[in-house]
Amino acid sequence: MSAKPKDSFPARIFVLSSLFLIWSFLLVFRLVHLQIFQYAELSAKARRQQSRSFEISPQRGTIYDRHGRELAVSVSVDSVYAISSEISDKKQAADQLARVLTLKRQDVLAKLKATRGFIWLKRKVDYSEVAKVKALEIRGVYFEKESKRFYPNRELAAHVLGYVGMDNEGLSGLEFAYQKQIGGSPGRVLLLSDARQRSFSSVEKAPDPGEDLVLTIDQTLQYLAEQELAAQVRKSNALGGTVIVMEPNSGDVLAMASYPAFNPNHYAKYSPEHWKNRAILSIYEPGSTFKIFTAATALEERLAKPDEPIDCLNGAIVVGKHRIRDHKPYGVLPVREVVAYSSNVGAVQLGFRIGKERFEKYIRSFGFGAPTAVDLPGEAKGLLRPSSQWPTVTLANIAMGQGIGVTPMQLVTAVSSIANGGYRVRPRIVRRTRSGAVEKVSFKPESGRSRILSSRTASELTEMLTGVVKRGTAKSSQLEGFSAAGKTGTAQKIDPNGRYSHSRFIASFVGFAPAERPALAMVVTIDEPRGRYYGGEVAAPVFRNIAEQALRYLAVSPDQELTPVQLARRRQLQASIPDLAHDQFEPMNANWEGEADETPAAQQEGVPLSPAPPAAEPDAAVSLSEAATIEVPDLRGRSLRTAITEVSKLGLQLGAFGSGLVVEQSPEPASKVEPGSKVMIKLSRRL
Repeated sequence: MSAKPKDSFPARIFVLSSLFLIWSFLLVFRLVHLQIFQYAELSAKARRQQSRSFEISPQRGTIYDRHGRELAVSVSVDSVYAISSEISDKKQAADQLARVLTLKRQDVLAKLKATRGFIWLKRKVDYSEVAKVKALEIRGVYFEKESKRFYPNRELAAHVLGYVGMDNEGLSGLEFAYQKQIGGSPGRVLLLSDARQRSFSSVEKAPDPGEDLVLTIDQTLQYLAEQELAAQVRKSNALGGTVIVMEPNSGDVLAMASYPAFNPNHYAKYSPEHWKNRAILSIYEPGSTFKIFTAATALEERLAKPDEPIDCLNGAIVVGKHRIRDHKPYGVLPVREVVAYSSNVGAVQLGFRIGKERFEKYIRSFGFGAPTAVDLPGEAKGLLRPSSQWPTVTLANIAMGQGIGVTPMQLVTAVSSIANGGYRVRPRIVRRTRSGAVEKVSFKPESGRSRILSSRTASELTEMLTGVVKRGTAKSSQLEGFSAAGKTGTAQKIDPNGRYSHSRFIASFVGFAPAERPALAMVVTIDEPRGRYYGGEVAAPVFRNIAEQALRYLAVSPDQELTPVQLARRRQLQASIPDLAHDQFEPMNANWEGEADETPAAQQEGVPLSPAPPAAEPDAAVSLSEAATIEVPDLRGRSLRTAITEVSKLGLQLGAFGSGLVVEQSPEPASKVEPGSKVMIKLSRRL
């Protein structure tokens, strides 16, 4: 009996040792499994629980006009985020946050319940909202600095600049086309939690700012073009319109206006129709403006001479089963008068001389049927079928500007080839990019030039188009002190039934000035004007109003003498300027809240726009020296009210934009100008 316990002791030790070994083996196996086989998975899981990284948008490059004036800038703003696990009462927090951030309560609550980690509540909020959120003092709600795009001139050049979405990505215009250059590289912020679930952040990678863009656009000319276009569209109750001003020798686009406009700071409040850049996207039949290129082809191929008579068949010609008419019957007209009086029959006869294949070749050499390659996204290529698909009536229609679709950008580029002596130029809007002190020129204008017409043909066409302005359909485009060349167009739109409309038209004018040494080329289109709808009545006056002011702003020397009618009109305009010496204006921008709320001065209450002078017939010339000159006062540092008073006393006009005090003016102080000239000023609150 006594030996039994002794025999069981080794067995117990064995069992105990075995269990210990098994337990040790399992423990080691588990540790090996966790540390080796599951290490990557568990480490990633731990990092997800303890940290979260999120992207910080970089500062986009600034966009400047050709003189270094800011058109688009980036500002630093706060974005609101939350760490859900740190918020104890989510329902109460959702109520408070939804109220001050103008969000839906159920959306905020759903975000707070969806995760225990990081969530954006609202990005790029206003300063007032930031102050309200801070006042709530909710634990677990934090702020992060982000970059937000801001357009200080609001609607100015909106279609060219485009706009930027919440994630700082360009969505249209140059903001989209140059996203890679001006967008920069995003940074990353690492959000960490300690053992007590208290959060703190550290920068993992700083964002790299984008490059700046310097445009060919001139802010002053852009403002002038937009104002004159908007005034005419409203006056004629039209659907919209376009103006493009270009340097014909370099291809630099000085202004590109499209109406209706929109404010890119709040682009979502506008319909997509407002976002449309009609200058590069609207395809329309050019109408009689296309007769320029019909005549150009005939002259270049020596199929006609400017003085050669063309029988216009008393205003009607039959092509197949179609009868083509003139707006009034003409007999025999020289080629120059066919263009001046816009004879459809004469243009058709020139088209027949040219022939289909040869005509198509020249049309494409002018750039029609393909994008101009201007540096804007989504440019339309127009509509031009191969000549092998042209029946005879199509040849006739294209010769007078129907049966072909063009864009305003194509048209002004093609006319520039006549203005510059026969060279086709590539238009551009971006002059150069720069990053710090490093600048990169987008391209040299000379590299985009190719001769498409002889200098002789270009000279003959210039003389013919000057005749259109002096005695033809474009008399209302005559400039005071400057010669001009151009062509009007009135194109019927297509009705839904596929037929040409008798009530819907596009009025247009394309031309350049001064005629012999052009400083600018311009196209004007007005879509569906009501009442008067001819290009000479609706579009040509817009050309005149813009060109007169633009040429003076560009300090181009006048090359024409004033007629008695023009001189009388100028004196009448001077006498009609009201006496502004009395205090009849309210303070400007009474509700101003910093630089972000600057308003173009001409849009403010009490600042009149320059009236469009009525059309006048040419008359006997009067020497420019007969009109007394006026010395321009120094307006810098003055208020808008004082500037208006001073220039009105001298019989000058004033164009202004911005708010605050005058920081720039053109012409310069002490310059000698003619009575009735316009002085352009820029105002700013940052001196």
